[in-house]
Amino acid sequence: MSIPFTTAFHHMPTPAFIAQIQSGDIVAANERLESLYLNVGAARQDTWCSLVNDDQSNLADIVAKLKHGEVERISARLEVGDRFLTAEISLVELDDEHVLGYISHTEHLDFSVAENTLLKFALTESSAGIWMWEVEEDTISCSQSIASLLGCSLEDTPHSSQAWRSRVHKDDLPKMQRTVEEHVKHKQRYYESEYRIRRGNDEYIWIRERGRTYSQGPNAEVAKVIGFIEDISSQKALEEHLRSQATFDELTGLLNRGAALTHFTKQLGLARRQYTPLTMAKIDLDARGLLADMPLEKRNTAIHTTARFIYKKIREADILARVAQDKLLLLLPNTSLRDAQKLIKGFLNPSEEEQKVLEFSDASHLNLCVGLATFPEDGETIEELAQSANSAVEKGRTAGIAISIAE
Repeated sequence: MSIPFTTAFHHMPTPAFIAQIQSGDIVAANERLESLYLNVGAARQDTWCSLVNDDQSNLADIVAKLKHGEVERISARLEVGDRFLTAEISLVELDDEHVLGYISHTEHLDFSVAENTLLKFALTESSAGIWMWEVEEDTISCSQSIASLLGCSLEDTPHSSQAWRSRVHKDDLPKMQRTVEEHVKHKQRYYESEYRIRRGNDEYIWIRERGRTYSQGPNAEVAKVIGFIEDISSQKALEEHLRSQATFDELTGLLNRGAALTHFTKQLGLARRQYTPLTMAKIDLDARGLLADMPLEKRNTAIHTTARFIYKKIREADILARVAQDKLLLLLPNTSLRDAQKLIKGFLNPSEEEQKVLEFSDASHLNLCVGLATFPEDGETIEELAQSANSAVEKGRTAGIAISIAE
């Protein structure tokens, strides 16, 4: 070794050693490693196997895994006098025959120190927390920011995988658990999972968990995983809102035109394959023009109330959508024209109590007109059925009748 390298090696701030790859003999140790043993009156270990306290550990095999990117650092229990220290050993090849190892002591990892740096700023800004999981012992250490995120004390944060899983929402647990188990089983480097976790007040928040293998055993098995969790509740709420906007009509809560077309097409396919009846109803909510002169707020209230009234009258398998400002489209699967007429009469003749609710919102069942079209007589596609139902409702509105049948 050159003089500058030798000087740097001996003054490294962490315990370090140089080992012969094939034999595993430790051929040099720096001052920090020597002091680690001298301070307890113990002799320094002189081979790789004795250092990591594992007779089966083969340094040459580990270096081969290091070359292929399968291993970054090795987790080990160092025997120092009458003590055992949990440590991580990082290895760097010096040449074809020698490897440099440096030891970091992680038995008492202090997250408060880690967070008291630029990392703390990053965690705070992203509503994130840091954790470490020791796989074999199944112990988890959490940072104070995780305690804050979960709304509990640091002592009440999960300290094992079982305790962590007990906080995960039951609907999200299988996928989350499978992701972590596959990470360990297949000795992967990274994983990511999104799920809901219970806070101290029993409310659930959405989090994104990112885990990374921190250290491995001699056979590249995952020994420690370190990672972050981040509160993504706001992001999930926005995603849900956008999905809702893309599927449901904002005023009535019914399906919008695009979403309805998907459902209608599926039901038409079933009716065609199974030779079952299907009826489409076009519903005009303002056949008598009572809504046209209302202020916008009152008109919207009347449309909303009438739409929800009709929705409560239909069956579970029926599909109701708002396709225009004052127009609804109702698909009645497995329903003949006669049965459809009976169903329509149900909301054209509300009870006295139902009439009061409608009138309170400036709505009226007398303002409704329905046009009916059946498959396949009045159309073999959704577009054809909708056109026939629309022609029927226009005819009914002109004639002043409540139910009009396509011709």
